[in-house]
Amino acid sequence: MTTPDSNGQLPLHTAIQNNIRLGSIKLIVKGHPPAVQSPDNSGALPLHIACQHHESASVVQYLVGLDATTLDAVDRDRNTALHLACHFARYGTIAMLLEKYDAVSVSKRNSYKKLPIDLLWESNEVEDKESVEYFESVFRLLTAYPETVMNIGIQKEQSASANCPSPSGKKRKFGNE
Repeated sequence: MTTPDSNGQLPLHTAIQNNIRLGSIKLIVKGHPPAVQSPDNSGALPLHIACQHHESASVVQYLVGLDATTLDAVDRDRNTALHLACHFARYGTIAMLLEKYDAVSVSKRNSYKKLPIDLLWESNEVEDKESVEYFESVFRLLTAYPETVMNIGIQKEQSASANCPSPSGKKRKFGNE
């Protein structure tokens, strides 16, 4: 229970990754409580792995209930649990994290400068971008961090301005061009 594999994963990490039921996960935690705070070689805590692989938001809720400080923990790429839930389009987990925990940061950027909502928009895991679940998740994220809409508008405006000629016919330059 306390010996990690070659990837630095403990049995808890592996059980969560393999979508084991909550009751079994509770038994593993009972046998080795510090596993909840143990990162694997990629810096992923069991909470991060649950947000990536587990189909049940109740497992995520259980892990956060054991240690709420893990909500703000980041992996090697500076992804939080919310980043990973968005990247893997775990709609139930996204909803649960945003509704139950005020500590969830929707404005934190990962090492690639991506917000959680950016990862959801770009996710290959989204099967239907017109589904109710997808729209609800986007709405929840925008409601939690409305500045995102303003940032998108500014980026589009800058992009359009950069590609439009100025009145003199010359292309406008921005930044270090």
